[in-house]
Amino acid sequence: MLLLLAGCGVSAGHQGRTLVIDSIAAHGGLERWNGSGQLQFRWVYHMTDRGPKAVVDTVQTVSPRTMDVVHEVTGRDVRFGMYRGEAWILPADAEFTPSPRFWAQTPIYFLGIPFVFDDANARFEQLEEDLEFEGKAYRQVKVTFAQDAGDSPDDYYVLLIDPQTKLTRGAYYTVANPLVAPDGPGPPKFITLDDLQDVNGLKLAGSHRTFAMEWHDPLKRVHHCATIPVIGKEFHRGRRIDEQEEEAAYAAADC
Repeated sequence: MLLLLAGCGVSAGHQGRTLVIDSIAAHGGLERWNGSGQLQFRWVYHMTDRGPKAVVDTVQTVSPRTMDVVHEVTGRDVRFGMYRGEAWILPADAEFTPSPRFWAQTPIYFLGIPFVFDDANARFEQLEEDLEFEGKAYRQVKVTFAQDAGDSPDDYYVLLIDPQTKLTRGAYYTVANPLVAPDGPGPPKFITLDDLQDVNGLKLAGSHRTFAMEWHDPLKRVHHCATIPVIGKEFHRGRRIDEQEEEAAYAAADC
């Protein structure tokens, strides 16, 4: 592992923010991310450490600008999502695990790295140590959030950013949301951005891998626990999330 100290006279927060801004530009830029229309993709989350049937599989349509999202559950007549910060599900009595409120924005929050960290509530800190992953050293930027930010302000992410290309290789993170972590966050996990593909001028992951980590050594990969192909990524300028339908849906559903 390589060690780098923050430059004198420049705060770690400023350095971290600058690295994230540079990474967003390297991945295609905010203007293109927010202005390309609705992003549709299929995210197949196979939790390999929980057996062959532990799969969450949905086709999603997301507005990157507002983070409103609709999921269509593969193989079931069930839809759910998030609209203006409120979760909904149809039919209203349908069951889905994980909680629709938790899961609605989870896939886009990973696929959308680093763009999703263009957030007024985000706080940045460049860590002193580089992290080596698969034979290459990456800058580390820790992202935390203001206490009034969303359902899970105690989450944190540490981005691995290539010092030459400024592309983000992945992130390790904790989940503190009480919907899935009622006893507090577990050990961090690491998610990769693999097989970057050009989608309307944006560099987005073609797949992810996740790895469990350990509290006493959060930089040590312990075991591979999920494989996540991202299928059919495309933007639709003519497609939009139907406001009346989603407004009625989340008004009728308790998620």
